[in-house]
Amino acid sequence: MQTFTDIYKYRFILSNLVGKELKAQYRNMSMGFLWALLNPLVMVTVLSLAWTMFLGADASFPVLVLVALIPYNFFTYCFNGCSASILGNVSLVKKIRFPRQILPISVIITHLIHFAIQFVLVIAVLLIFPHPGSALSIHLLWLPVILVVQIGLVVGVGLLIAGLNVIYRDVQYIVESLLVVLFWGSPILWTAGPESNLAAYPILYHLYYLNPLAGILEAWRSVLYYGRSPSLVTFGMATGIAILLGIIGVASFWKHERDFADLI
Repeated sequence: MQTFTDIYKYRFILSNLVGKELKAQYRNMSMGFLWALLNPLVMVTVLSLAWTMFLGADASFPVLVLVALIPYNFFTYCFNGCSASILGNVSLVKKIRFPRQILPISVIITHLIHFAIQFVLVIAVLLIFPHPGSALSIHLLWLPVILVVQIGLVVGVGLLIAGLNVIYRDVQYIVESLLVVLFWGSPILWTAGPESNLAAYPILYHLYYLNPLAGILEAWRSVLYYGRSPSLVTFGMATGIAILLGIIGVASFWKHERDFADLI
């Protein structure tokens, strides 16, 4: 609760940090926010060409990838950005007294804005290339729930990694390697839902969903593409793990926050 209170109390600093992040990313770019749409389109195009040409993926493959890729990118951009959020603002940490969690939170809000822009692209693609079962339905009410769970996961992991990177500087390099593993270990280019071959091996199936992104990405895909509610088992596991990581992340950040100025 203190984290939310501090965010509101120091919202002026937070809004300035978000504005600074956005200006730094799009300064002197003639296309501006259109780059937020172009990047995932290029990645989906490249992946789809490779998968359709060499692995025989069907015509629905690009849409399936896009629906999972956009929320995955939101997580990875936050994960990577939060890892450097404290060390990238040394002058602020040493000279100004404010809650240090404002720094990783500003990174998350910046990428949440990018996510909102890219989500418009997802909706447009789904309207142009709809799945037979993806008509508007009551299952869309799951969308804010899924988003809240993912934001909770991002905040927990972001605070955890931001604090640890101040203490152990090699955490940043571990993050880079972990993101590669996470991409191939998450259901972006394939599915691990109840209809997949993995479901035939219950132990592996549940171990796989210890990766909270797996349950969250499958939930996005279930609601948006297939027009059905997410699996209560896998999404429930993702929610539980997100809450646990949130508690660990906040507790770890608060524990080490007072030492940041000395460590950097």
